[in-house]
Amino acid sequence: MIRAVVDTNVLVSGLISPHSYPRRIAQYWQEGKFISVTSPDVVREVDRVLHSPHIQRKYHLFEEEIQTFVATLTYKSVCTQGKLILHRVAADPDDDKIISCAVEGQAEYLVTGDKLLLQMRQYGGIRIVNAEEFIRVLEKSVD
Repeated sequence: MIRAVVDTNVLVSGLISPHSYPRRIAQYWQEGKFISVTSPDVVREVDRVLHSPHIQRKYHLFEEEIQTFVATLTYKSVCTQGKLILHRVAADPDDDKIISCAVEGQAEYLVTGDKLLLQMRQYGGIRIVNAEEFIRVLEKSVD
């Protein structure tokens, strides 16, 4: 089964955008069509973003909704220990944690909307793709 790290921007979009590729990825994940790989750093970042004033004002998320999403991410994913810490592999140092997660979790894909990460296209055999491309990969693997 495909193992993938889904970046924070795609995870958050999957929660707040009902008619989007990220939402379809979230549905496929819930249906067990791929193995989600995450790390403590990614989970903390998702929690922080969902609690940000901008997201709270715009999308009116309830605390229970956020807690359920974060718990689901934690317990329905393979969560790495976060011991592998790569430095200077991404153009933006903040993105090193997501690549570290993918390497440590032996992911085949890193799904992101981050333009700088997408420009990398791959790292150490891990394909870096956007949400639309990952949907195509998942749909081909099911056929």
